[in-house]
Amino acid sequence: MRPTDYLDSQAILLDLPASDKGRAFSLIADRLAESRLITDRGRFLDDVLKREQQGGTAIGRGLAIPHARTRALERIVMAMARLRPAVDFGAEDGEPVRLVFLLGAPEDKAGEYLKVLGKLSRLLKENGLRKELLKAATPEAVLELLEAAESQLS
Repeated sequence: MRPTDYLDSQAILLDLPASDKGRAFSLIADRLAESRLITDRGRFLDDVLKREQQGGTAIGRGLAIPHARTRALERIVMAMARLRPAVDFGAEDGEPVRLVFLLGAPEDKAGEYLKVLGKLSRLLKENGLRKELLKAATPEAVLELLEAAESQLS
């Protein structure tokens, strides 16, 4: 099980013009709904926002990994957004967020969801990968970078 197993190129948004994290989540939810990766956009967005209120998901160094268990989808899905400009997510290091990896899982997939979340977190600790993701020109290039990083992590 690799994080890229859950990331479809249709769910990669490059240079997303969001003014705040709520707007970023909304635009990502729009794309997931358009791509038919989630079944209920409103419920999905509500669940992500509720989870974010419980504790911010900005982990520092310009990165956030918002996540939620929800009934709005049938399988684990992930979206990636590169924000332009960077958005304040309230990270402890004070750095605004440029990269968002949004993970959603059905409520009955808690174990698998936590494993994916952990692997994604380890993968994104690599400074070089984050820098390359900030420069990637296409969704396919993003997937290639992530897959290469995953193969080195295994």
